[in-house]
Amino acid sequence: MLIGFLASIVLIGVAQGTGFVWEEPPLWAPWLFMIGTVTSLVTVMAVGASRHGHLGRMRWIFGTVFLILAVGFGVALALPPADPADPTLWLGLPPRAAVILYGVGFLPFLVVPLSYALTFERNTLREEDWARVREAAERYREGLPMREVER
Repeated sequence: MLIGFLASIVLIGVAQGTGFVWEEPPLWAPWLFMIGTVTSLVTVMAVGASRHGHLGRMRWIFGTVFLILAVGFGVALALPPADPADPTLWLGLPPRAAVILYGVGFLPFLVVPLSYALTFERNTLREEDWARVREAAERYREGLPMREVER
């Protein structure tokens, strides 16, 4: 997961760097920036949701979120700019804004909480995890050195 995050930061940096190299950014720069941004978003969510470095079945959920975000941002990049003379609207918004709001904003808003609810019992802290947290807090209060965390 951390390698994916590092790769996403490199992609974003390369895309940003094209502004220093060329007067007009190349056509691939926004796509590189989009893939880097989507990858960084999903890997940060995955790091936060992992238990002992593993995602388990949650990898499918994060894969779905990655796909939704990549397709949504990709469609927004591929659509032509809005024409003020011909204001085509999708559900009351210009096409690019509609894709971002409804696709990138709304769909993950449904997928992530639903998946969290379905996997709550399996992914929350067990009683032995809470015992380790209490023990670490007690050692901290007594000024004792912290033990290594078992993985």
